Amino acid sequence: MLSVLPVRPRLSSGEFIAGSQVYLRAFRAEDLTERYLGWLNDPEATRYMESGIFPSTMRDLESFYQRIAVSRSDVLMAVIDKGSGEHIGNMKLGPIQWVHRSAIFGIMIGEKRFRGRGVGREATRLMVEYGFDRLNLNRIDLGVFAEHEAGVRCYQKLGFKVEGRLRQDLFQDGEYKDRLWMGLLRSEYERRQMGKPK
Repeated sequence: MLSVLPVRPRLSSGEFIAGSQVYLRAFRAEDLTERYLGWLNDPEATRYMESGIFPSTMRDLESFYQRIAVSRSDVLMAVIDKGSGEHIGNMKLGPIQWVHRSAIFGIMIGEKRFRGRGVGREATRLMVEYGFDRLNLNRIDLGVFAEHEAGVRCYQKLGFKVEGRLRQDLFQDGEYKDRLWMGLLRSEYERRQMGKPK
């Protein structure tokens, strides 16, 4: 007897994974814009990131894209607002360790007006689902500034657990700051998925 698979809703042009507020699609060469460059040079946008220490140029962006575009150990997605179709940020899984089935996660919501609205949380959830359900990862890791309480809470709500504190690991604003290392295992993700209402 053949089993019938559920029909997935059709995604609009370029959509790869869709949520209620945003969708993720492959990062493309046309995303290398002055606006994106502005995010990387905006101290507020990069406050809790390791980029932004040195000024970025369009050449830097192009080199990064050329490297990522052919990589089989990094997945870079553009975060797109569903309402406007606007590119509002990026996220990455990588490097992916295929033997160990693990990856490091990173996110940037570059457009200021979309921060603090749950967009980052939804985009992170979509990327985590992709990592476990489609890439067959066993764990996803991330590093976050210990003082970035909103980020830490967001990751904890999605199931990430603090696995360690790297003391004085990051330098910012003239002082050394701690980094929290967080991880989510496939088994923890699956338990959370089973507990969700259908």
